Amino acid sequence: MEHSVVLWLCTLTIFFLCISFPVKPVSSVIDSYSDHCSLIVPMSVPNSESPTEEFGPFGQPQSGFYYSDGIRIVSANITRYTNSFSFYTSVARKTDKDGLFLIEGSLEFQSPFHVGSISGRSGTSKNSILTPHRAVVADFRNPFNLKLHGFWSQSSGKLCMVGTGSAYLKEGTVLDPAAVLKLHNIKNSSSITALITGTLESLSPRDDKNYFDPISILMLPQLNYKLTFASRDSMDEFSGESDAKNNLPIFNVLQGRAFCSQFSSLANVFELQYTGCSSRKNCLHFGGVIGNLPGSVYLDFINCTDVEQRVRIFLKFQDNSNFRFHQPFNPNTTLIGEGMWDNEKNQLCVFLCQFLGITDSWSDVHIGDCTTRLSLRFPAIWSIKETSSIMGNIWTNKPVNDSGYFDRIVFRSTKNRVEALHGLKYEYTQIVSARNLCAGKKFNGNKRQRYPSPYASDMKFDMLVKNSKGKSGWGYAVVLIIGNQFYEQNSLAAVIDGSELSSRRPGTWKPQGQANISYMIDIKLHTPQKLTNEGYVSILRDEEVKITAEGIYDADTGRLCMVGCRKFASTNRLSENASMDCQILLNFQLAPVKRFKNGGYIRGRIESTRKKSDPLYFDHLDVSSAAYSREQARHFIWTMDLEIAIVLISQTLACLFVRYQLYHVKRHPETLPFISLVMLVILTMAQMIPLVLNYEALFLQKHDHDTVLFQTGGWLEANEVIVRIISMVAFLLQFRMLQLAFSGRSHDGNQKGLWFAEKMTLLVTASLYFSGALIVMLVDRGTYKREVVLIPTRPVDYWQRSIWDDLKSYAGLLSDGFLLPQILLNMFSNSRKNALSPSFYIGTSLVRVLPHAYDLYCDHSYVQYKGTYIYANPAEDFFSTAWDIIIPIGVLLFAAIIYVQQRFGGRCILPKI
Repeated sequence: MEHSVVLWLCTLTIFFLCISFPVKPVSSVIDSYSDHCSLIVPMSVPNSESPTEEFGPFGQPQSGFYYSDGIRIVSANITRYTNSFSFYTSVARKTDKDGLFLIEGSLEFQSPFHVGSISGRSGTSKNSILTPHRAVVADFRNPFNLKLHGFWSQSSGKLCMVGTGSAYLKEGTVLDPAAVLKLHNIKNSSSITALITGTLESLSPRDDKNYFDPISILMLPQLNYKLTFASRDSMDEFSGESDAKNNLPIFNVLQGRAFCSQFSSLANVFELQYTGCSSRKNCLHFGGVIGNLPGSVYLDFINCTDVEQRVRIFLKFQDNSNFRFHQPFNPNTTLIGEGMWDNEKNQLCVFLCQFLGITDSWSDVHIGDCTTRLSLRFPAIWSIKETSSIMGNIWTNKPVNDSGYFDRIVFRSTKNRVEALHGLKYEYTQIVSARNLCAGKKFNGNKRQRYPSPYASDMKFDMLVKNSKGKSGWGYAVVLIIGNQFYEQNSLAAVIDGSELSSRRPGTWKPQGQANISYMIDIKLHTPQKLTNEGYVSILRDEEVKITAEGIYDADTGRLCMVGCRKFASTNRLSENASMDCQILLNFQLAPVKRFKNGGYIRGRIESTRKKSDPLYFDHLDVSSAAYSREQARHFIWTMDLEIAIVLISQTLACLFVRYQLYHVKRHPETLPFISLVMLVILTMAQMIPLVLNYEALFLQKHDHDTVLFQTGGWLEANEVIVRIISMVAFLLQFRMLQLAFSGRSHDGNQKGLWFAEKMTLLVTASLYFSGALIVMLVDRGTYKREVVLIPTRPVDYWQRSIWDDLKSYAGLLSDGFLLPQILLNMFSNSRKNALSPSFYIGTSLVRVLPHAYDLYCDHSYVQYKGTYIYANPAEDFFSTAWDIIIPIGVLLFAAIIYVQQRFGGRCILPKI
């Protein structure tokens, strides 16, 4: 008998050596499985049956949560975002003892950039799926993982495993921790109250670098789940919640999609409104874990079945003052529940339970007190006072005198998607008031102009808002409903109408008349701070204003007049302090579709109709917005194409004119010493500096995405590369010209007079250029004002022309006067040499004049955005009506002087004494 026991032990030892994972060497203090787990789950020899990757309620993978007060081996940077982990079963094999299983697997703690939830796969049920969760991309290894092996007892529900692994500390140190995992309550079947708990303990001495404090483990059973409450018989508790006629049926919401797929894509963050609690009496209790009353609740789906339309969820309460989408799991502020869809009442009914027994560790945590209820519905009727796409209630069935009682809580979706749901209706309740208030308002619309159709995409717009006290902000206005149809339901019709309207001539335009319309407006107000050196400002958000409005839109005059309602709520979110202000008047004048009045902007005002003494009165907000229709967008793109073509032609001509000059000096090499080196340096720098500043545009093809209005498919970037290549060729030709002129003068030892003339030219031009730069800086300091620039991809941008911007424009002015050094050199040397080819100085002068002629000729009636200039860029030269006349006259005058000097002598322009 003793020989058989020894043989059995040897066999078991050899087996563990064979099945062990290849891990790094561990400390000699690590004891065997029998020393740490034999009293919990005894060892046994596995049989010959094929192994599986699932056991009991454990899925593949099985996820859970951990807690420990100060885990050195898992940094606070990780636990700040998530405290979840995953257990991957690699082998689950039966043993010789009935109900005892050999388990092998790995335990992985999530990295700080891999934020997930406990949801994985639901297991073997073909009608059951788990809600997919977005995860932030992880680009490095998990900081803490273990390879474990041990045994699970089916009868006791206990699992004990030992193993080793690796951990990566913040400073890059690699550790080799060894640990024992002890889990309890792992049963084959599970219900809403089933909870797997346990600990992960280090096997290293406390003074060892691989030691870590005990970690509490909490896991939800994943497989073989049986619903406890959610059944048709238990729906009576929800019978009085709402009228089924006021809710959308589930098939209207699903729109042909599966139940679980649609629910997983719905909004899952909801605002809370407390209906009866006061002075924290009869309010939701969280034991002081959340300082304020929770302002929002996050609904997280754990499991979902399509056929039975049943769900298992987490309900996580959060304080809005510290809201984050990715937060560690906290059982103190989380409820777990199961529910099902009630087709008779058109609502989701959920039974919720609490996590109890929470202390400094989670070893005694259990699920109980299942007296909380939740109902969720999709309202079938919207109005100006209620536009929530999802609503619901949370309450308890405890008696009023119970310490755990709380008054009913209403929750609403925070971000309402305006979907074309069949059966969804809108009731106008303020339309009469809007007509009366708007009747006496004056508008600047012109009936001879075309304005956007009510169903056009131009009806949605971003906006900049400012009041008389200096507060400003940005926001957006989205059409909710037009007439009796929701805006999204007419998206296809709007596209068709837009294409038809673009082909119509103004003479065939038919009046559109007035239409009832409703808007959702969201504005974020802030107080601008001091401008930075780069010309931008830092901002601090003061408040967010959400207004739902309804009124009249006149498509013949472009006037939009509405009455709005704004909901107010105090920080403690108690209903008696909450109110809704519906005495708000909104007036907008939309821009015409073809001829751009208002400078291409939508103008408007949002004002209160209350008396100034009323506490809800607010200072009026002036609104402006860049108006861009499809036709305007096509005009803008056509203009960009035209400007790119002009740039390509201009740069190509510049190359040709320099090439003519090179050919000229090749035929007449004696003229080389008489060419001004200062002039050639200016021309060379004029080509080089833009290349240096736009180096990444040539090789990296990067863009400022805040200033790109349309998705161009890469055509704009490709043309920029072509422009830079041609500019590079022009630079090389100019540099070659400079090299030849310098060599020609240096090799001729009889040109001391020309060198003196060149020095005098440099002295005079440097003095003039420096004086001009000083004047620019002085003038700029007196007009240093902030500009507000509307950008389609970012509604407002605070930008202004700094001193550096004006100096860059001044550099462009110097390039326009490139012939001045040659004129001075001719004067000081009294030269009559034809140093410059007429093709060169006349052609280059025309290239410098062309941008100003273009800017003067073109009526930039479309809205020009910061960063969208391609040709006639004000950042590269001075452009205005005055400058567009003065600069070309000066350039052509310089060209005429060169012609006269080369014909009659350099000093012929000076008066004779």
